[in-house]
Amino acid sequence: MKTKVSILFIISFVLFHCNIMAQKGYADKVNQLNSKGQKEGLWIDTIQKIRLREVYYKNGIESGIFKQYNLEGRLLIFGEYCEGKECGTWYYFGSYGHLIMTFKDFSKNTYSTINEGNGEIYVPDYKCYMTSYYSNGNIKDEGLLLWNEGDSFESDFSIEYGEWKYYDETGTLIKTKEFK
Repeated sequence: MKTKVSILFIISFVLFHCNIMAQKGYADKVNQLNSKGQKEGLWIDTIQKIRLREVYYKNGIESGIFKQYNLEGRLLIFGEYCEGKECGTWYYFGSYGHLIMTFKDFSKNTYSTINEGNGEIYVPDYKCYMTSYYSNGNIKDEGLLLWNEGDSFESDFSIEYGEWKYYDETGTLIKTKEFK
């Protein structure tokens, strides 16, 4: 019995010691530049003194997991970049940790729409599928968003397109609307 306890103690000590050493070496690897002066690996910075952002870079281009926190340490956004473009599913959380919306299926856009300001037809650069949620977790609305380079899918400059579905707080579909 003593031998088993001793072995467990030694294994625990070694794992704990290795974990501390790995974390110390890890801290030295944040906000690094490669030999070309480009961002490389994990970068952590503060945005407008109200949010903390973690993003991975490869050769100066966002590539990998993205996380944004408020200053209290609560996760606000979780997503992924693939060669500087949003990919996978992006999750947006409220101040209490509840899911507010998701964005997925990012791609180049081919749909044309009419500019409400001048009536001209144009083709926004990108598209993705958005779903927003009530605080109880049920879907509030969902549909396709279009936006231009330089803007963002979560900005006020995104455009609803195609069929959008709207639900009540119980999750019952209450209406659909077609955007062109």
